[in-house]
Amino acid sequence: MSLKDTETDRDNKIISFEEVVKAKGEAEPIFSKGLYHWIMFVISFYTRVRETLKIDFESFIVLQVVVSHSLYQLNKTGSKSYSEIKEHVELLSKVKLKKNLKLTFASISDVIQLPRETVRRKVLELCKKDILKFNSENGIKLGPAYKTIYKEFVTQTTMDMSVLVKKWKHSGALDKLLELEKNNE
Repeated sequence: MSLKDTETDRDNKIISFEEVVKAKGEAEPIFSKGLYHWIMFVISFYTRVRETLKIDFESFIVLQVVVSHSLYQLNKTGSKSYSEIKEHVELLSKVKLKKNLKLTFASISDVIQLPRETVRRKVLELCKKDILKFNSENGIKLGPAYKTIYKEFVTQTTMDMSVLVKKWKHSGALDKLLELEKNNE
């Protein structure tokens, strides 16, 4: 699908952003500004993963699957604030999970569509850095070094995301993005 084919009209025909802009009487499309800010965010994020965490991006994605699994378990007792998650990061690695709830190489492989052996190697590398912990009884969990990542990397990412959304709001791209969501419901 091309960038032009992104919205539908009343008859569910695909129409271009340019047609939407003309129909709404706007002077110029703002899609490129929003896209530029998004791309710069992604580039910065990618660079920070490599430079700050000193891991490759695939390892980072493996880590994110473990984080999402941990957050899923944590959210079972209700939503948490940033500070509450910070307090629970250590506890997440200590909690013993039921056999069917533990995270395995195979489950991570299935989620991110990487070969199981690649996932195994990435997890073991992250274990060497204490970012993850693994044993056959409890599966794959966050390790003690994740606390530092949460404190520093997650904080910076949250700030960068805030800057991105503010840029989108200032340029009008955020409103357009939200309108697209409304039109596709």
